[in-house]
Amino acid sequence: GDQPPVLVHTGDQQVVPTVGHESNAVGDVAHDGAELHHAVLAVLRPAILVGDLPPGIRLIEEEVAAHLGVSRGPVREALGILRDEGLVTIAARRGAVVVGLTPQDIDDLYDLRIVLECHAIRRATANVRDADIEYLRGLDAGMVARARIETVASPDVAFHRHLILLARQERLRSAWERIAGIVGGLLSVTDGQRPDLVLHSHLIDALASGDGDTASAILHVHIRNAHRIMRGVLSSRSEAGAR
Repeated sequence: GDQPPVLVHTGDQQVVPTVGHESNAVGDVAHDGAELHHAVLAVLRPAILVGDLPPGIRLIEEEVAAHLGVSRGPVREALGILRDEGLVTIAARRGAVVVGLTPQDIDDLYDLRIVLECHAIRRATANVRDADIEYLRGLDAGMVARARIETVASPDVAFHRHLILLARQERLRSAWERIAGIVGGLLSVTDGQRPDLVLHSHLIDALASGDGDTASAILHVHIRNAHRIMRGVLSSRSEAGAR
């Protein structure tokens, strides 16, 4: 088909991310009623995380909007969130420039998830109710059925967010929410490569029985598996780019 419009540029270099090209328009992503800036994030964030939009690339607001079929407002809002997440910088006259994450940044992110989520699930055993178990099992069933992972309403992100909420610690929740967007982006990158989703069911069983230590151990393995899969994705993309 026709070459899609240029999304970003730096000097004479032109880059169009492969992420989201199946729809080629954010409108297709946003038909479920999600706010448009979330749908813009669903395209831009994974592209930055895997290096399709590499560090140093400028994101031109007008061109991003034209490429994705939205107005500039949702793009501006999405870029502000990416700035808050440390994935872009925004400067007067230069606009948004991709910073991205180093491999060490991603390692640190998964380490932080283990600290926050494993602590949370130990605390959660004192607060969990039958309705919580039912909710988590519903999310798990959706994932097992290969529900499509979206950046905002992903059943996987919702699953882990609920574990955090069950700890009933506001500062813990706030710390986790600061990385939730990037976590969702990483999950969308590795969708379809998650052979360990069965661990969710075992984790729910442990939580329902009040066994916080077992639930924490299962969660630790689950997050480490996700980390290993993400490293593999980044490594394969790096090798492909070097060829």
